[in-house]
Amino acid sequence: KTMQLLAAKFNQIATAIETTNAQIAALQANLSELQEHQQQLLSVEQACQSALAQVGTALSMLNHVDPAEIGTFKAAVEAQFGTDAIAFLEPAAPAETVEPEPTAPTAPEPAATPEIEPAIDVEVASAPEPAAPIEPTPTTTAADIEGLLNKMSIQNIRKLASAKGTDTKGTRASIAARLKALVTQADIWDATA
Repeated sequence: KTMQLLAAKFNQIATAIETTNAQIAALQANLSELQEHQQQLLSVEQACQSALAQVGTALSMLNHVDPAEIGTFKAAVEAQFGTDAIAFLEPAAPAETVEPEPTAPTAPEPAATPEIEPAIDVEVASAPEPAAPIEPTPTTTAADIEGLLNKMSIQNIRKLASAKGTDTKGTRASIAARLKALVTQADIWDATA
């Protein structure tokens, strides 16, 4: 009779272990889905910030070149949000997450004689570390500055180099290379105005 009691206890514990393992597997799958979704959100946020920086740069350049066209640019940006423009985009399929019903494992019946209960090792997944805040990208990069400098006339680039206290001799490219770390986009516009 003792052997039957032990066999019943063993089966009861084995069932509790299987149930707990199934719950752990479901929770780990749910955790993986949430982490993947979090990564997607971070990617979208970075893309949006980059797009905003590009729009800011385009607005600044347009304001310098032809401020009367700002309304046209605004209309073009707003058109991107129109239903016709977005209609071709495939929305993400809504993720159907099925939350597992948490159930407490059944505790074995106390035995008539003291037994050593088996330990159930459960690996606890650590929470993902919070993502580092995304720094906004500068609206004008060194490459943008160098490109603007290379478009300037040789007379204007030499005047700007003189105003910034750097050597005015050489080709437009060599002067631009020296100036790119010294000037801002506003300096370039002021020099060409």
